[in-house]
Amino acid sequence: MTPTAIAAQKLEGIAEDEDRLPPRPGQWLFLMVVASLVGALAGLVGGAFRIVLAALARGRTEMIVWAHHNGSWWWFGWAIPMGLCAAGAAAASYLTQRLAPQTAGSGIPRIESVLRHHLRPAAFWILPVKFFGGALAIGSGLALGREGPTVQMGGTIGRLISDALKRFLPEPWTLIAAGAGAGLAVAFNAPMAAVMFVVEELLHRFSARVFSATLAACISGTVVLRLMLGNATEFGSPRLTVLPAEVLPSYLLLGLLAGLLGVAFNLSLIRGMRLADRAAHWPRGAKGALVGAAAGLLAWYLPGVVGGGESVAQTAIVTAIPWGVLCSLLAARFVLTIASYSGGAPGGIFAPLLALGALLGGAFASVESSLLHRPYDPAPYAIVAMAACFTAVVRSPLTGVILLLEMSGSWPLILPMMAASLTAYAVPELMGNPPIYDSLRERDEATERAQHPTGATSGHLSE
Repeated sequence: MTPTAIAAQKLEGIAEDEDRLPPRPGQWLFLMVVASLVGALAGLVGGAFRIVLAALARGRTEMIVWAHHNGSWWWFGWAIPMGLCAAGAAAASYLTQRLAPQTAGSGIPRIESVLRHHLRPAAFWILPVKFFGGALAIGSGLALGREGPTVQMGGTIGRLISDALKRFLPEPWTLIAAGAGAGLAVAFNAPMAAVMFVVEELLHRFSARVFSATLAACISGTVVLRLMLGNATEFGSPRLTVLPAEVLPSYLLLGLLAGLLGVAFNLSLIRGMRLADRAAHWPRGAKGALVGAAAGLLAWYLPGVVGGGESVAQTAIVTAIPWGVLCSLLAARFVLTIASYSGGAPGGIFAPLLALGALLGGAFASVESSLLHRPYDPAPYAIVAMAACFTAVVRSPLTGVILLLEMSGSWPLILPMMAASLTAYAVPELMGNPPIYDSLRERDEATERAQHPTGATSGHLSE
């Protein structure tokens, strides 16, 4: 392939003149209408994805209850969830490897590669593979988040709409970013955090055009989601009051612990993926089957511990659990999350990360209560720790704070969240640990270069 041909396969990315709004009101209005359409479609797809995941989670729980009542536990009952979860995870892994390898994992690092490195996005196949592969993986109990699939599907919808309207909107990047933002808004019912995520994480700079399009897409996507599923916050919590300033040292210490947990998570995730690379010669779906079997066996004993982690986080917020139990759950979820992502099935890390933060915060509250003889109230510590852990791993503190405020409605915790997130941000930075999406993006790009040494071709490195 000639250098000219290679250059022709790359698209010009978001240029400086695209930071400004379209010069004519009619052009801006057209962009807003199209971005709203992208958001509405992302809302439909993301809402349907969430409905399917909820149905699969209910079915998994009912299957485990049935197995407990109808199978002798020592030789038969445990094999039912173990086998079914292994089969579902294997199917998800096989679909990904066979039809669209670029759908493996979160999808957010690939969106970043498209927007930052100006490589051609992939096509329609991303949507069905990410939808059904993600549903099978998360529904089988793997510790993966729904936000990765919804972000990648939203970005793909933005790309497809931009292709259909390329005569009027010649550059696709604005709608790809807007669709990705809408996907995150739909995943967590958090439009403000989604807009901030696009600016803070995907672009790393402010673009008036992308910001306005993303805002329109997130609004329409969230409206569609709420029409489908209602408008409840993701996490319910007891009524909170504004905390006094003297409690901030405790939250700074919690932020320090969250920062250390974030470093351990980032290092373990990359090392886990390197270990999984050694099994590249295994049959398609084998790695997924192995992790799914482990998730099914864990679900036999602790049904609420597997899956994306929303129920785990909710339990840690509202229930006073001894710190020893919480630490054991934290260790189990940590290992399951690393193994689930390393298996290559579609799914994100946001939701599992929030579950780890909630468990850490609950354990911290339990220990502090015992040492200082204070009432045990896990809710504020669990919610603050979720924001801090998100910040430590992703390194987007504003997104983390806004995300947890929208998901929990805990506005009195804004000051402790900011303090803990600042500490959690500083720890990995001072230790020289890079943000997880930077590491994952570099890994994806290195893999593409190794597979296609003459240049990245259309459809390989994609959103």
